Amino acid sequence: MNTTSFSNTLTKTLFIFMVWSLSNTAFAKEITLKAEGKTLNADLELAEGKTLKDGVVLFTHGTWMNKNYSTATMLKEFLPEAGVNILAINLSLDVDNRHDNAMISCDRVHTHKHTDAISEIAAWVNWLKSQGVNNITLAGHSRGGNQTAWYAALNDKEEVIKHIVLFAPQLWDEQAEIKHYQEKYHKDLTKELAKANALIKQGKADQVMPHTDLVYCKDSKVTAESFADYHQLNENMDTIHLLPSISKPVLIFAGTEDKVVKNLPEKIAPVLEKQKNITLYVVEDSDHSFIDMSGEEAVEEMVNFIQN
Repeated sequence: MNTTSFSNTLTKTLFIFMVWSLSNTAFAKEITLKAEGKTLNADLELAEGKTLKDGVVLFTHGTWMNKNYSTATMLKEFLPEAGVNILAINLSLDVDNRHDNAMISCDRVHTHKHTDAISEIAAWVNWLKSQGVNNITLAGHSRGGNQTAWYAALNDKEEVIKHIVLFAPQLWDEQAEIKHYQEKYHKDLTKELAKANALIKQGKADQVMPHTDLVYCKDSKVTAESFADYHQLNENMDTIHLLPSISKPVLIFAGTEDKVVKNLPEKIAPVLEKQKNITLYVVEDSDHSFIDMSGEEAVEEMVNFIQN
């Protein structure tokens, strides 16, 4: 064999080896896309030997967090190890290409909305479909669980969505919400909502309401539209209310030591009796985040659920 032939053969061999290596090695990268004038970003982690066409979990984080916080990090580690791909998204929270390393600051002017997540999840579903994906598991944690369920309920006929997995999804009750706001901020939530909704009706949805208490943030600056959306007296804020509108298989995780979403097994029991497509799995000794051994247990159950 002459030198040129040997070189060509070696080049082809190395190329084939590289392709084989990439297809049999776990793969991770950040993905970005444009949606409604903003750049959204997410971490894509492929399991060893898998491609997007093998299916993917689309995960939405909890309140004002990001794709690198505890539960998201747990899933990005354990799911690929179990042979399952994951796309962990960053909700924009009305920030272009947001890369917060922690929970968003209360000091900012809050212009984002709870329901923004629904259109952003939709954008990522459409991106996955454009990549040839036809098997998506929607997953979400806490508030992200509610936002995921809300999207799923509105898009129940979306064929590429095969399963829904909710980690301690947000629960809600109108009277409890009003009482909690009164106890936390010593203000009448209905009056605060009336102010916000009045501005919206006047065409001033973007007007900033100073010294307003929003979710976790005391004395914050928030637009009328943002406040009215996060504190809306709407049954869809309660994940249990959304479940009857979802016909796909749903797996819900509850932690026995969860101090945030309390009494989930008891509250969801009536729905479980009526809907056979919903499964509740209780993780003993898990808190709200489902990390470490609790996370391993949850992922094992999640993988079995997705693959069966």
